Amino acid sequence: MTATAEDTIDAILELPVAQRIEVAHAILESIAADTVRRPLTEEVKQELRRRRDEARAHPEDGIPWEVIKAESLARSQG
Repeated sequence: MTATAEDTIDAILELPVAQRIEVAHAILESIAADTVRRPLTEEVKQELRRRRDEARAHPEDGIPWEVIKAESLARSQG
């Protein structure tokens, strides 16, 4: 009998929390590893270059990380 994804998930959900965390961590690491192996498409490279050039041409349009972080924290605290 072949296990389905649903069977696997059910089995994982029966594990103690610490083991479920280990499984989740392993899954996330495998996803990250797969993502790293894939090269960027030429379209994505061009978009990144365009954004970089735009940021260099108009640095005054950027928002400092500190401001973004503070606004995000303020929103999350209600």
